[in-house]
Amino acid sequence: MPPALGIVHVHSNYSHDGRDSLDALARFAVERRIAFVGLTDHAEDFSEARWREYVAECARASSDAVRLIPGLEFRFADFSGLHLLAFGLTQWIEPTTPDEFIRLASPASRATALAHPILASYEIPASVRDGIDAIEVWNATYNTRYLPDPRAFRLLHRIQRARPAVVGFAGLDQHDARNDRETRVLVHETQAHDPLGAIKRGQFENRGRTMRFDAVRGVGGAPLALLYVARWCYDRVERVQDVMVRVLRSRRGES
Repeated sequence: MPPALGIVHVHSNYSHDGRDSLDALARFAVERRIAFVGLTDHAEDFSEARWREYVAECARASSDAVRLIPGLEFRFADFSGLHLLAFGLTQWIEPTTPDEFIRLASPASRATALAHPILASYEIPASVRDGIDAIEVWNATYNTRYLPDPRAFRLLHRIQRARPAVVGFAGLDQHDARNDRETRVLVHETQAHDPLGAIKRGQFENRGRTMRFDAVRGVGGAPLALLYVARWCYDRVERVQDVMVRVLRSRRGES
């Protein structure tokens, strides 16, 4: 069996802010030779009945060419920016706290993950640090398609000191397939039959437009220092561009 190219942290129109139907996502994947899609639709948009409908539709939209794997993204009151992903969720769960998520999602999903740690300012509850399987070190929406998040790698390395099995992955956080931000995960050929299990075990490579990196080692040492510099420069250029766009729009409005 050849290696399996996949995308993870993907939203369909089952999420309130998702544009694409599951059939459209399947077509998107087949066109790009993507073998699996790790869906993570917003849990707050579901009831148990709607979840069952979603699971059935994922199965119907899947084919020999691509698997749509149902999963959910959870948010929690009083934990601003903390979003947790349950990949390959096998049953309906309704956690209301991060502690409950770890307790319920770990046995009910193929892998659990912390999404875009930048939104939580890298402040992660102890239960999440102690129970999560993976950290999204490159979110192609919040970190851009060009560079991963060096501070997320630092967080990953800190957690790995106590829990070496925790891995880092590149997620799309895709809500609209018209804007493919191009991050991928490549599962090793011996594990292609179980892509989410392989992700949990770190048996995959992360790929993006500008770089590739291992799931376990990630980026460290001198390359991480260079990534900090590149990230700093890129973010400043982007801010200048944003200011210029606002000024030009303002001037057009005045005229």
